[in-house]
Amino acid sequence: MKISKRVRNGYALALVFALALPCLVKVQTQAALAIDVDEDCSLTVSVADSEYRDEFADLSIPVSLYKVADVDASGRYTAADAFAEMKGSFDKIGSRTTAEEWSELTKEAVGCLEGLDPEYPVYTVKVEKTAGGADAAEGVFTGLKPGMYLVAPEAVYDKDYAVQYQFTPYLTALPSSDYALSGAGSDEWNYHTTIGLKADSQELPGKLDIVKNLKNYNETLGQVTFVFQVDGYDENNNLVYSNVASTTHQGAGSETVTVDGIPAGLNVVVTEVYRGASYEIEEGTSEVSEPVKIWSGIAVNGVGSDGTVIIEEELRRPGAVVTFSNEYDGGNRGGYGVTNHFKSDGADGWTWENPTEPAGQ
Repeated sequence: MKISKRVRNGYALALVFALALPCLVKVQTQAALAIDVDEDCSLTVSVADSEYRDEFADLSIPVSLYKVADVDASGRYTAADAFAEMKGSFDKIGSRTTAEEWSELTKEAVGCLEGLDPEYPVYTVKVEKTAGGADAAEGVFTGLKPGMYLVAPEAVYDKDYAVQYQFTPYLTALPSSDYALSGAGSDEWNYHTTIGLKADSQELPGKLDIVKNLKNYNETLGQVTFVFQVDGYDENNNLVYSNVASTTHQGAGSETVTVDGIPAGLNVVVTEVYRGASYEIEEGTSEVSEPVKIWSGIAVNGVGSDGTVIIEEELRRPGAVVTFSNEYDGGNRGGYGVTNHFKSDGADGWTWENPTEPAGQ
């Protein structure tokens, strides 16, 4: 599977260097044994040590691998043709190379992907948990030759598209050794190594539309307000989100209020907690909605001819919707009001957002 241009660009925006520095430094400067440059290598990508190990058990993570440089028997690197602009950078690698310099080297490698020839070899695996396989999700690259490689995982979503997991691309060397990794132990080269993935998670927001149908309206009483309690429950039925919303009507018909920023994946129940004094729930309907699932609006269900995942606007899931219906009960009491909202300042305080105050005041 080819890595898409969209994904390549994404790496350059969120690079965080995750390379264990001694790995490459000692490979070049302190190799006691010659590297067999003709030996076949393998690279296992495992999430066994990841904080998201359990979450990844149900996912499939595409990982691409690019050979950035060849290595000679003494451990010196030569940039591969597609990464030729990095030649000078490899000349600077040594025992004094800093983490920041390694980070820049990784950025350079990622930058080369933008103009990469479509025919340039790219190795791909899916890191996933298989029946009878390892205890944690993993994928194995085989048939590799010694050299330096760029590990480039693609972002994935959980099964509800409620959380996105993004991964840090980084460089790794084949072969490796205990001494190269830690500065201690055997310096015998290991041509079949295991690496991990550095992941970050981002909860995705969704939205809810509350539709209020007013079947009839008494103009003498004036405009009327309806208030709704919005409660969100996680998969264990714990209340983890609560908010209020309202609609105000100046005639019969429908009004819709949209509640944004609800964490995707929650099951939401909406309760009409206040209605205009002379209005009642329509007979046969309820003041409490059925639970509705909140979606992030992202649907990854398009795949290009080259296997690249496509995310298109038209493939996005619609937001959740609940509907309430009321009618005039013949009374003579009005019922207009406003809904107060309080916004956290991110510390210990809250700011009242005055609904009657014009924006910018």
